[in-house]
Amino acid sequence: MADSNEDLKHDVLIKSRQRMEMTGISDVSSFDEAEIIVQTGSSGVSIEGENLKIEKFNSENGELVLNGSINGMFYYSKKSSKKKKTFTDIFK
Repeated sequence: MADSNEDLKHDVLIKSRQRMEMTGISDVSSFDEAEIIVQTGSSGVSIEGENLKIEKFNSENGELVLNGSINGMFYYSKKSSKKKKTFTDIFK
C-alpha cells in the first residue's frame, strides 16, 4: 500500500482571486502575507499574493481555506524546491 500522503486527492477552487479553497493538503510549510507554501501528497504549492491569511487549515482532512489578493500559484516537486516557470514568468 502506498503512503497515505501520496494518495491524497488535490483540488483547488479560487473565487474572484480573493478566496482559495484547497483539499489534499498534508502540511503548511510556511506562511506570511505575501506567500503561503503548502505540501500535497506529491508536490509543493506556493500561493503568492497580498494580505494573504489562512482562514482554516484542517490537517486531518487536508482542507485549507485562505483569503487575500491572490496573484499566482506555482507547483514544484518535493525533490526540488525550485518553482517551475509559468506563462506569466515567460512573458515578463
